[in-house]
Amino acid sequence: MLNYHRWLDRLQVLERKNRTSSIYLIGLMLVCFLLGAVSFNLWLSFAPEATPNSASGKRKLLQQLETQAQVLASRNLALNIADNANKEMQQMFSQQLSTQKALEKELAFYRSIMVTDADVEGVAIHGVELAQGLSPDQYQLRLILTQLQKHQVKVKTSTTVLLLGTQNDQPAELSLSKLIDKKLDFEFNYFQIMDNNFVLPSGFNLQRIMVKVKVAASRGVKGGEIEQVFNVPELLMGEKELRVILEQNSQVKDNSQ
Repeated sequence: MLNYHRWLDRLQVLERKNRTSSIYLIGLMLVCFLLGAVSFNLWLSFAPEATPNSASGKRKLLQQLETQAQVLASRNLALNIADNANKEMQQMFSQQLSTQKALEKELAFYRSIMVTDADVEGVAIHGVELAQGLSPDQYQLRLILTQLQKHQVKVKTSTTVLLLGTQNDQPAELSLSKLIDKKLDFEFNYFQIMDNNFVLPSGFNLQRIMVKVKVAASRGVKGGEIEQVFNVPELLMGEKELRVILEQNSQVKDNSQ
């Protein structure tokens, strides 16, 4: 009987110990669960709101893409407006330059007419204009003669145009009348404009143009001869400036396209 009671007491002690340890184990599990929940909440608070692969991440990326597209469209619109304004300014500049050159020529023309005692012969060489044709040896020449204001009668003139330069590295001169097979004799009042196209011989390098105008004596007009020499590079300079401006305009258009 004594042994039985001893074993019974031992079993009760073991049962009490097991109950205490199970309570501790349950408590430990509750503490771990709470710690895990707190850690998960903390991770969510510091983690990014959405990953790129999530639905919300895709939506956010689409919104950013739409915003960038709107910004790009507005910048393209501003660029097109600036490009159109630049084209208009280039065209306006070209037109203003052409108008200015035309006014300068017209002003010089009328100034030469208003001269009273510049040439006793009654005729002045207003100017020579030279432009290169389609081929390197082809040229267009314009000669403008003006009559002074104090003379109201027609004047008779005989004009000689000499083309001065080199041919085969030797000084040479050509007569325009022989090249075009035409005499340059005029009878005019106030002004006379002569336009002629000519082709230089092969190997001829044109450098200067000499213009001689012989005025026939008549009533109220003292006869005589006037002479003036023009440098070809200076004559072609104005034509080149206009071509450069037109080429710049075409380059701006090509670049904008």
